[in-house]
Amino acid sequence: MLDHILISYGDWSKIPEARMMLGDVYFERGDYLTARSEYTRFLDRYAGHARSPEAGLGICKSLAAIAPNANRDQGYTQEAITSCRNVVIDFSGNSASAEAARISNELRHKLAEKEFLTGEFYFRRNLWDASIKYYEFVTNLYPESDFAPPALLGVYRANLEIGYDDLAEVARDLLLQRYPDSEAAAQIESERGSETDGERG
Repeated sequence: MLDHILISYGDWSKIPEARMMLGDVYFERGDYLTARSEYTRFLDRYAGHARSPEAGLGICKSLAAIAPNANRDQGYTQEAITSCRNVVIDFSGNSASAEAARISNELRHKLAEKEFLTGEFYFRRNLWDASIKYYEFVTNLYPESDFAPPALLGVYRANLEIGYDDLAEVARDLLLQRYPDSEAAAQIESERGSETDGERG
């Protein structure tokens, strides 16, 4: 119905609202790609409209909705993050900006999980260098994520397995310095305590 209105009454003053409503309808139906297209058309045609922040957020949310779980290719996740960041920048101070920032942070957490799981995959197969590569992706690109502390723990343990004790110590010290209250740091402290007790015994 809305599609026909947009085609038949292109000069109607409520066309922008109808376009937004159409995007919302597709989003509620779970047709996220079509919803994104409608929100994009809105921004292309009515960039200065009062509802532009909503349209930008609609694109952000549509892409976030089709972002896959951590075990799949993360192309849509990357695209969603870019879209959400655009909303944060373009509509700073608007409630849509705050919502887009929250979604972007959640998606970054998903990317961190993806890299961490890949590191774990290689670690379990004793492919130490490969595991370190992916663990360091997490620590360098997503230091704010929950996966950064266990990733540093992974770097520490993988370097010990290789025999790079100096690099292992660097990773251990970074973990204790940056994330002293993390579970990974507690594991390190527990292991150090056990080693000390063993030496005394």
